[in-house]
Amino acid sequence: MESLIDQLTTNPVLLAVVIVLAVLIIFSVIKKLMKLALVAVAVLALYLGYLAYTGKEVPRTPDELKETLQEKSEEVKEAVEKKVKEMNTSLKEKTSELMEEKVEKLFEDTTGVRQN
Repeated sequence: MESLIDQLTTNPVLLAVVIVLAVLIIFSVIKKLMKLALVAVAVLALYLGYLAYTGKEVPRTPDELKETLQEKSEEVKEAVEKKVKEMNTSLKEKTSELMEEKVEKLFEDTTGVRQN
């Protein structure tokens, strides 16, 4: 580690390259953080616009906003779970019907007589 520091301090070209690379890395990190912050602000603005458009109360403090978002996420989770259960039940019923049809067709093919 000391030899690396010695090489950097004694060789100005190498030091310049390292400084340029460090500046580029820092710049790219800051740029990505700015993009992330802009996206977060845009999503928050859309959410607040939605609340204002629907006539619901707009949260005044960060705690109220957090609580509102948690409530909405719980509602969405419950709705998704309900829909998954409905789809599961429907899938079971359709699968059962298909299996019955296949079994009837199989018996019909083997015996030559259709059963009702």
